[in-house]
Amino acid sequence: MRHMLALKYVDAVARAGSIRGAAEVLAITPSALNRRILAIEEELDIEIFERHAQGVRLNSAGELFIHHVRAQMADLERVRSQIADLSGVRIGHVRIATTKEIGGRLLPRLIQAYRADFPGVTFSLHAYDRGQVEQQLHNLEADIVVMFQPLRLADMQVISHQQQHLSVAMAADHPLAAQPELRLVDFLEHNPLLPPRGEGIREIVEAACVKKGLNCKPTIESDDSALLRHLARQGAGLALDLPLTISASPQESELVYRPFKAHEIEPGFLFVGQLHKRNLPVAARKFADQLREMFEREMERLPQIETP
Repeated sequence: MRHMLALKYVDAVARAGSIRGAAEVLAITPSALNRRILAIEEELDIEIFERHAQGVRLNSAGELFIHHVRAQMADLERVRSQIADLSGVRIGHVRIATTKEIGGRLLPRLIQAYRADFPGVTFSLHAYDRGQVEQQLHNLEADIVVMFQPLRLADMQVISHQQQHLSVAMAADHPLAAQPELRLVDFLEHNPLLPPRGEGIREIVEAACVKKGLNCKPTIESDDSALLRHLARQGAGLALDLPLTISASPQESELVYRPFKAHEIEPGFLFVGQLHKRNLPVAARKFADQLREMFEREMERLPQIETP
């Protein structure tokens, strides 16, 4: 385990970007940590960090080495989890990266339910844009990703994917609330509230606008989906949402949701995935299985919409 401790030091320095910052996290002195890093570089017979005035950063050799470090740490966590599972006590830490329109509503109650059965399992849940989510997976900094409209699937082993037709969120007294279905032009003419370019929902809307020759110009743009829903609730405009996240938030009763008419806008896909060919720790694998089962259950409950 001394070897793993050395790897932990390298990982901490790479994350912090400085010896001093990593030393604070590790609760050792900066000079002691610096000696450890120098000893590791001497053993490897190559420098893995570039030193500069603001701290340190990985060089090309360091980038290769940190991937090995994180793979070793992830494998040790998997073995620990398997050993604990043999004794009937599930422990472990599950790291989840998600896109911003999903994490705050869909995942917390699932985590809570899982921990009610297995209190020895802890979680970290972080929301990013799509590219960052995929980078977290590739860098072994996330065990599971839950994301809408991945940019690429090359590194991802798909655990579940569910088609999602966008729904329009609005205040209960909005004039369009009386209509059972909406056209894309209705949405665009009533103060559209949208995430920034590059996000999955925005990508789908802009593609539909190009197809129909419409101008996609949001009244308010934000990467905070909760803020966009709040603005819609206040009557500032119309936001967009995913059926699975709507079903996970019954408390948001002040909002009403209306689907688009068939063929108005293409659906997107919600994915749960892990790094391709990676053996997950028991706790992460079991949680991923529960995510898949929950998604399938919830989709069966939702009304079916004709696919464009």
